[in-house]
Amino acid sequence: MLNPNDPNTLLAIVTDSSNKFITGLSNLKPSEWEIPSKCHQWAIKDVSSHTLAIDGFFLNSLSRAIEGDGNPTEGMPNPGTGNARSMADGIASRAIQLSETAFPKLEQLLDTLSNMEWDLINVFQNIALDNWHIPAYHPAGKSSPYLLLKMKLLELVVHSWDIFSSLNPSYKMQNAEAKILCEVWKEPDISGWLYTPDPEQTDPTTIDFCFDDSEALRIQTWRGSLHIFDRPMEKSTETITTVETTYQDFALLITARKNIHEAYEGNLISVAGDKASLDSFHKWFRGS
Repeated sequence: MLNPNDPNTLLAIVTDSSNKFITGLSNLKPSEWEIPSKCHQWAIKDVSSHTLAIDGFFLNSLSRAIEGDGNPTEGMPNPGTGNARSMADGIASRAIQLSETAFPKLEQLLDTLSNMEWDLINVFQNIALDNWHIPAYHPAGKSSPYLLLKMKLLELVVHSWDIFSSLNPSYKMQNAEAKILCEVWKEPDISGWLYTPDPEQTDPTTIDFCFDDSEALRIQTWRGSLHIFDRPMEKSTETITTVETTYQDFALLITARKNIHEAYEGNLISVAGDKASLDSFHKWFRGS
């Protein structure tokens, strides 16, 4: 697993994912950029322009953090006041506007995105060891360059699936990348970005997601709070809903690329315990 005091392992994975992302885009035919992606509302070119915008945001946040400024810029929400669901419409419309107006030629979009990816990876590679955990701005909550690197991995892996699975139905996330994302889901400010509290939930709810290598994550929610962590070794005295899945499918479920009810009905997952918990999960995670 990842060592927060040694970012090199994560940085190598992000660098490789970035290279594969750009290489895959470079091989697209002009007509394929207009094909709807698996990300709601966006064509493939819109996912690409969104990635470009996120790169610009990360670059700005990192440069400000290194200068000692972890605060939001003018007009941006305070840390911890935004989540993917509440900001989705604005993010979606900006990506579409960017791809439609700023880059009339697809070659311009690809070249600019390639350069921004390189610039961002270069900034990450040159962060001093003692600067990885300094304050950095993100609307999800208290962040740092290390957490932004984790979020970059999330963006690359999930949006690669959005794009390339729409062109090739057999495309899958790499298992190693999907497994590393478990370290991302456990970050409260990142998982909170994906989480929408259920106002009708009155009791604590716990779901265990078990993977094919005997590892497992536990999700607990109550009173609007979300906790994702490694399932404890000791056996619980309470009855807990257990979902058997893969790392790849869990990444798609928690980002709402797959519907957990449809996954159950289609035998992509197996469930033991109270299946009503699936409805709770569906309400918590509505897309990013």
